[in-house]
Amino acid sequence: MKAFDLLIYLFEHIKPGSLIAVKTRDNFTILIKKEDDYTVIASICKENNMRKFKEVYNKATVHRAVLDLLSQISDYLQINIDELEITNNLELQECQPKKETPKKVVKHKERVEDLIVKMKELPPEYDIIPLFTKEGKLVSLVLQNLCLVYIDKIVKGISHIRNDTISNLSADVKAINYVLSTIKFDLQKGNPISSVDNFTFFTAMFVDMGEIGHDVFLGRKMRKRMGKFFTTNSKGNLRPIQLEFLDLTDNSKNELYIGYFLHDGEKFIRIGGYNLFEYHDKGLFTINQYLLSSFTVTQYNFSIDYQSFDKLLSNFVNTVISKGIGSKYVKDIFELENLLYDVECVRSVTKEKIEIIDPISMWYYKTRGEDVKLCNDCEVSDKVNLWNKIITVNWFKEFLI
Repeated sequence: MKAFDLLIYLFEHIKPGSLIAVKTRDNFTILIKKEDDYTVIASICKENNMRKFKEVYNKATVHRAVLDLLSQISDYLQINIDELEITNNLELQECQPKKETPKKVVKHKERVEDLIVKMKELPPEYDIIPLFTKEGKLVSLVLQNLCLVYIDKIVKGISHIRNDTISNLSADVKAINYVLSTIKFDLQKGNPISSVDNFTFFTAMFVDMGEIGHDVFLGRKMRKRMGKFFTTNSKGNLRPIQLEFLDLTDNSKNELYIGYFLHDGEKFIRIGGYNLFEYHDKGLFTINQYLLSSFTVTQYNFSIDYQSFDKLLSNFVNTVISKGIGSKYVKDIFELENLLYDVECVRSVTKEKIEIIDPISMWYYKTRGEDVKLCNDCEVSDKVNLWNKIITVNWFKEFLI
């Protein structure tokens, strides 16, 4: 049985106190114990060491908890877990609890948090994209550091702020698409950069599955829809996941969209976006441009593993458009030799890696009408270096593509 489907069933249906064993294709036994209605502990033995993985969730986050558990176990066993089956073997023989080193984890976490605090410091002047208003304040995305801020003044379009003076900004649509598509949502941790209070901004791809009701966000009644989303990781694996979200826009069922989303700690809210196939046809933003710029959060020192991205493209074709919703685009997607010319954030391509330009450098040079390059010595070079350091510690382990 599909691993995700089986675990979802167990998380939602087995009674507290129950113990069930499941087995991978590689004959690893995993003991699933439900401690209470919303707490599950999975125990597994490898090389005479036992590891326990604990997931605490609620009705809204059960899908995320299952994905996180699968990701942790896959990393621990170094195998891809697609299938699981229930087994009668409830024993993990010759296992001893593995000693942990919590001090190292704490130090690592503190270091990353310090980098994020520095990243969120605003430069003397910056550009914003207005997102929504709350209690008379405008929540906006800052394009020089990809963070969210509250602004006292209300503006309707992309604007430049200098010494508290706000002016309109004419911006390249494709540059905006590049920057926004690099802002992703980790299913377990959200996004540490593009967050303020309990709000997180990100972009994600989904197939619309239709309207399922209504709900309220900040006092406004909105449509509730179901979408088939897709998660990926640094290895290029692609996993479908169904999520409910509130929507301000009109969609066509079974079309492929890119959404501009907020997460308020409980709900997903779509505040904008576009039809990816329509943008591809019009040359506003191609499928490859979106997939590659989204995949930049897997980068290490401004380079992406070529084979992993190639795997992502293959999985995208097989998982997303093999059903016929976009079969005519298969040829476009697989023409990787055109990456140098089609994707502006690419510096060079070899069979081993794709050298990329980060979104902050992209925005900096685009707004000046200059050739895009990696910002090694410019006004926002400190933010570029911080972005690289934060992403390199692999914050985005499994994220919505």
